[in-house]
Amino acid sequence: MEYFKINGQNFRNMVINASNRLEEKKEYVNSLNVFPVPDGDTGTNMSMTFKAAVQEIENMTTKSISEIAQKIARGALMGARGNSGVILSQIFRGIGKGLEGHDEVTSEEFAKSILEGATFAYKAVMRPTEGTILTIIKAAGESAVNSSATNLVTLMEEVCNQSEIMLDKTPDMLPALKEAKVVDAGGMGLLILFKGMYEALKNNMESTISKLEKQSTKSETISPEALNKPVNIKFGYCTELLVIVKSVDTNELKNYLEKIGDSMVVVSQDEFLKIHIHTNDPGLVLSKAVTLGELSKVKIENMREQHRSLLGIDDEIAQELTKENNIENKKYGFVSVALGEGIKNIFKDLGVDVVIEGGQTMNPSTQDILDSINKINADNIFVLPNNKNILMAALQAVELSDKNVIVIPSKTIPQGITAVTMFNVEASVEENETTLKEAIKNVATASVTYAVKDTEFDGAVIKQGNILGLVENKIKEVGTDIYKVCGDIIDSMITEGSELVTIFYGEDCVISEVEEFISALELKYPDIDIQHYNGKQPLYYFIASVE
Repeated sequence: MEYFKINGQNFRNMVINASNRLEEKKEYVNSLNVFPVPDGDTGTNMSMTFKAAVQEIENMTTKSISEIAQKIARGALMGARGNSGVILSQIFRGIGKGLEGHDEVTSEEFAKSILEGATFAYKAVMRPTEGTILTIIKAAGESAVNSSATNLVTLMEEVCNQSEIMLDKTPDMLPALKEAKVVDAGGMGLLILFKGMYEALKNNMESTISKLEKQSTKSETISPEALNKPVNIKFGYCTELLVIVKSVDTNELKNYLEKIGDSMVVVSQDEFLKIHIHTNDPGLVLSKAVTLGELSKVKIENMREQHRSLLGIDDEIAQELTKENNIENKKYGFVSVALGEGIKNIFKDLGVDVVIEGGQTMNPSTQDILDSINKINADNIFVLPNNKNILMAALQAVELSDKNVIVIPSKTIPQGITAVTMFNVEASVEENETTLKEAIKNVATASVTYAVKDTEFDGAVIKQGNILGLVENKIKEVGTDIYKVCGDIIDSMITEGSELVTIFYGEDCVISEVEEFISALELKYPDIDIQHYNGKQPLYYFIASVE
């Protein structure tokens, strides 16, 4: 098949087929993760990110490649999960930028869009590392613009070939890949997408989204204090929508909306406008929005009904409870990510407003984090990712929110808990930000889990099922007993200045054995305060910190 130009429907079929192929091979991509711990989710994160993108365009019939590309870019941006997903979203944001204003494109124009994808991806990463997905998209973009192919099928074949050649070189760029005898997982995910796009174009495919499995979901825990207080909900309908616009005067729009509601969020990015507002007349919002452009993702929720349902009370009682009661906007709010019922409860007890369920194996999306931010009626909101693979999605959510949101770059649960405990409600935003960021630097974190595959890492031979002790995400101990491994890594972390050891034990631990282990630690370190909590976290037998 020859294509000297492709339009929106061609591109739609290409990216949907690419999404299907990545969904089929996501576990293979997961298996390429260097670390042999049970959180190898690069393939899952990339697949979920891209599926969120293509779901936006599944039923679109426009022949404008610009319109299709913008929808994909927006869907990927909001659905991005994990660092690999965020980078992938930026790649397709750049591709969308390169295709902007075109109904159809030639091979030369499409090639430039791929290179634009590389430019956006590199800009999204503070310290780019070669031998990763970044290297692959750069190779793809450069090979595309240097190609003399006029047939886009030939162009995509060359892009795939050059991407694969560069992917095979990634072990020579990153020693960890060479030692583990794998290529970069993110780069492989991107190659699979490119091959899926090539396959669809070559075979003139009419693609539909494969319904292989239901997407994993995120749940939130909202502070019980929010449910125990009678609330007079002044504006009862939470109204959210996207508007596809060419240009808009956001100040004029905000002036109009603030007269008919509160909790207003108006964010403009590229040709997308996001509106969120609590109002008593959603019709007024929609009528105004439709004058600006095409409406998408309209969602209207009755907050009074939701609140009554949460409290378990009927309408008559609810009306009595809410008379003359009103909760004012507070100065500070907190969003935290945590996995494990016990750990989630600790964050709630410390005053965190919304706890998003997630962590090592279930990264919340940019949209999940943004939705949680929007649920909090506060002037300043601190976000605690508590995982290095969630940090980029959190920072991306900040860019999409018009609230004052501060991300504290906590990479572990103990860092997040320490940050909350150091928070001072009487201090300024700037003082708290400085204090919390400094506090997490003083928290050394360890964890105990198991190996999911045979491998060699840092000179150690690791067999599937071995118990692994990690300090600051580096494998320090390999053994067969969870308590011995945990004890050894804690021993290695304690210094003369250590004052506190905190241990969260997981759902697979036997409580009586944990108590015996803690007693032995207390005898060994009588001058150190040793605290332990039932975190109920999966996969990780222990999460520990030394301060």
